[in-house]
Amino acid sequence: MFMQYALSLAKEGWGKTGVNPLVGAVVVKDNKIVGQGFHRKIGEAHAEVCALINAGNKAADATLYVNLEPCCCVGRTPPCVEAICKAMLKRVVVGMIDPNPAVNGKGIEFLKQHNIDITINVLAEQVHQLNKWYEKYITKKIPYIIVKIAASGDRKISGFQEKYITSESARRFVHSLRSQVSGVLVGINTVLEDNPYLTDRLVGRNNPTRIVIDPHLRIPLESNFLKPGSRRIIITQRNSDSKKIEQLNALGVEFLFLEGTYYLLSVLMRRLGTLNIASVLVEGGGKIFTQFLSEKLYDELYLFIAPKIIGNGNEIDVDKNLLNTIKPEKIGEDLLYHVYRHN
Repeated sequence: MFMQYALSLAKEGWGKTGVNPLVGAVVVKDNKIVGQGFHRKIGEAHAEVCALINAGNKAADATLYVNLEPCCCVGRTPPCVEAICKAMLKRVVVGMIDPNPAVNGKGIEFLKQHNIDITINVLAEQVHQLNKWYEKYITKKIPYIIVKIAASGDRKISGFQEKYITSESARRFVHSLRSQVSGVLVGINTVLEDNPYLTDRLVGRNNPTRIVIDPHLRIPLESNFLKPGSRRIIITQRNSDSKKIEQLNALGVEFLFLEGTYYLLSVLMRRLGTLNIASVLVEGGGKIFTQFLSEKLYDELYLFIAPKIIGNGNEIDVDKNLLNTIKPEKIGEDLLYHVYRHN
């Protein structure tokens, strides 16, 4: 029960912790919660420290429940294990070992050496699910990749007469996804054709970094993509229009330069990782979808199927045999197929 509550606290940090994991912590004494906290923002105090401050003197001889192993290394903040020892806790219950090579069991050993009882792997499946993106990024330095596709009943992803093919419930779901990731990525054709904002307007929790693959720097200066409010990254050729690059720099845009017109998505993803992009939601268009799916670069796929037949338009090539093994979820008027790719 206490670990479940720690997990619910951890989720309050969605989209705000940057490359740091989602962590919640609860201090329990005499079977009552006397302190609680979560990691609110990268650079700010970790969940354990927040919970201990909240508990004050009541932390002595209490138990700390935390979904991720307390850190033992100096980063933007001091090591949490030192704060735990100073608070004179008698027991720490941990959901999972931190996969960060700088920690990875060392925090547990530090606490044991200071005579603190340890229990690990509590609610392990739920705990790993919450920070699956962090596990990939911290060990491989490659963003966790989620592909989101909205299609008609005949699998068309273009040719719609109306602006949106999916229901508002599905769009709200997607905006919630946006609020949880480091960045949202599209190709330049999506920017030119749809002029999307790529923001979390319907949920209002957090706006991710906006990323566009634009090899020939065709992005209009008045596009919604360029509006302020979050970080913006353009992936383009190094020899693109220098005057336009200066104009975009003046708007606060960052660049990731390609060497030539040919690029590998796997290389781009690794380079995005160096820019502290820990997770990416891929939202279009057809060419981008095809590349990610064919190269099996995604970790999750969200496929929304609207109850409409378009007839004309580009069709997305998704493994129908795979979809036949998944029971879709009803989101508003649409069906949602959620697929995990197992490496």
